[in-house]
Amino acid sequence: MAACRFLVLSWLGFQLFVTHLASAQQNYGVVQGRLAEGTQQVEVLGRLLPQKVGSSIALVVPVSINGSKSTLWIVDTGSPICLIDPSFSKNLGLQTDNNVGRFPVTMVSGLEVGTFRCDGIACVVRSLAALRSVSLRNSSAPLEKTGFVGVNLLAKYGGLINCRTLQVFFSPTGNLGLSREKYEQMGFTYVPMKVTPRSRLEVTGTLAGKEFSFFLDTGSFSTLLDNSIRNEINVPVFATRAKLEAPFNDSSKEAWYSFGEATDFKLASYDAKGARLGFTTLNVPEPGSTHRFAGFLGMDFLFFRSAIIDVGGRALYLKPSSRAQ
Repeated sequence: MAACRFLVLSWLGFQLFVTHLASAQQNYGVVQGRLAEGTQQVEVLGRLLPQKVGSSIALVVPVSINGSKSTLWIVDTGSPICLIDPSFSKNLGLQTDNNVGRFPVTMVSGLEVGTFRCDGIACVVRSLAALRSVSLRNSSAPLEKTGFVGVNLLAKYGGLINCRTLQVFFSPTGNLGLSREKYEQMGFTYVPMKVTPRSRLEVTGTLAGKEFSFFLDTGSFSTLLDNSIRNEINVPVFATRAKLEAPFNDSSKEAWYSFGEATDFKLASYDAKGARLGFTTLNVPEPGSTHRFAGFLGMDFLFFRSAIIDVGGRALYLKPSSRAQ
């Protein structure tokens, strides 16, 4: 009975959330996404049962370009700009500029996320083949790896991501208008967030009492901090034989993965003690962060804390973790 009451209250809370958005902003878009998942075998050193299946999650939403058939794109707050696969871009006949940087860029005038139209969106043309192991959860349908929704689109249209309900909201004015007080009434804790000049979503917090900057990265399946941070805050870890591949970052050749549990971790007034932290050798030479850059808070951290990422309102909202220890 208590469980039923909880479900009813949760549903009512969500309906109030949507109703408030509708009244605050009549012309907004809401897109229902889906969960994608990747799995891999991770050998943990020193354990009697060394093979452990690692599972990772990502949020995907339907995207159409110039009236094309919709394909599912990963929502990636760790990507400053949208990405599109070269073969997909070629099939659509998109024109590219090859003289703007390391990778070609195409400007898309008719990009629709769900039914919400976005104009003038820059997309880096880069292969997504490294995501071959990612598939839809509980579905035999194929997941075409065609694109990433990046921060440039989210910031332009005031994107709001509900990591638990897998919904993304957009507003043409760039702000959806829900107040901090409303979120707190629903049991969320407010964490200030900023969009850096390099289009990163930054929050600040402390590990073992030391202040650091973290970037929100819904495209990262795991929370990943740099090994230098692990050594500095003395976190006991399990070492593995897994070497991380970061397809859209120049990861170190020595990017071995280890993981542990945070014993003293806060984001503003939010207590993240017990969070699972992954560690590796990151290669982010100039993060442009307010404080010393520690790493990326991935979808594992955000999903299980029912995170709401309000890009337009420059805020992160978190609930206590629902992850089984």
